[in-house]
Amino acid sequence: MRRQPLAHDITMRSLAAQLLITPSALQELSHEDAAKVAAYMGHRTIAAGSVFMREGDDTDCDHLLLVLEGELSVEHHPMPGEDKQLVVRIMGPGSLIGELGLLDGAPRSANCVADTTIEAAVLQRHDFLRLLEEDPRVGTRLLLAIAKRMADHLRDSSRKLKLFAQMNKVLSEELATYTRNADSDSQT
Repeated sequence: MRRQPLAHDITMRSLAAQLLITPSALQELSHEDAAKVAAYMGHRTIAAGSVFMREGDDTDCDHLLLVLEGELSVEHHPMPGEDKQLVVRIMGPGSLIGELGLLDGAPRSANCVADTTIEAAVLQRHDFLRLLEEDPRVGTRLLLAIAKRMADHLRDSSRKLKLFAQMNKVLSEELATYTRNADSDSQT
């Protein structure tokens, strides 16, 4: 992965600002705020086929990526100790990855694999902190937009968990009915 400042690349900086305000990123930001945030970002090219974030990795996890071009897969290990990966999401231009790492620097929660060559804007934690210090209004708006995005993801996950719990209950009831019927059939 090569990194270079985005501030000197007007085209990439403009694209980053446009994508930051899309629904898949941080639509709560104004275009002016997004342009200021983009000035603090760097540029990274990620080769197709690269695993550029690894679940549990505690190195290089203090930044977020905004996908400018290309596609990636987000993967999880469904069962501890198994090598099999489950693709849980495909992401493309306008997608944000690593918001939690930007805020707390904790280990990555999933694997990210570049399906194609990816061009990304990168906001490092130290640049985010510099933004908060140099332009508190924009830094705070960015922080609030990230918090809203994470709250939306949490609500969506809670909704899915409730749905899975309901499905589990129905399947358990069906299995119990089937087992009772099978037992009564075998006794007759």
